[in-house]
Amino acid sequence: MLRDVVNHPSIPTLADVNTAYNNAVSVDIITRHLNSVLNYAGIELASMQLAETALSILSSYWYLNLAELCIFFSQLKSGSRGQFVWGKKINNQAIMVALADFCRERRHEIERQENEKIRKDSEKGYSRNETLLVDIHKGLNHVRLVRESALKDYEEFRRLFPHIPDKYDPEILWRAWGGDKEALHLIYGERIPPEKVAESDIGKFLCEYNIAKAKEGK
Repeated sequence: MLRDVVNHPSIPTLADVNTAYNNAVSVDIITRHLNSVLNYAGIELASMQLAETALSILSSYWYLNLAELCIFFSQLKSGSRGQFVWGKKINNQAIMVALADFCRERRHEIERQENEKIRKDSEKGYSRNETLLVDIHKGLNHVRLVRESALKDYEEFRRLFPHIPDKYDPEILWRAWGGDKEALHLIYGERIPPEKVAESDIGKFLCEYNIAKAKEGK
């Protein structure tokens, strides 16, 4: 169940896989899940569309751990995440909407567990601040949302994306990915897309570029 694995510190995330291996391995994991769902539904998907869907998931949801990912795709198979197959065609947008809903439920579960822990500690006579200090000391409240960390931390960003095209200043690209208006203007010129679109496009571009560079190194 989701509550047993959500944000679990001992279960690697997609970002952990990126760091330990490379982005291509994360994409392969997602692609295998997608293929399993498609086989279950009795349809086939062009490799280009399959890769694009996998990259889109990685770009936006790399903070999910591998167990959470398994639960989502199992729910997709069971139909509890809505309809994503129409005849012999797959609706990519339906999958992404279902994943966004899953992540909202995930966030609620994390908040529920945190509130439950605070409540239990309060019953033992701890104040909320004391609880947080104890959690930090013991490492029990270590939340690894790598995507959010990379958006805020340049060094984390470079660990996730070690390869940056020469024509881009890495720090400007990082700032643009995080929504900085000046940096977005330097990247896009006058035609700056909505912030969420720019964030998704830049994340996807960095994933694809790093996958290509990783292949060159093999």
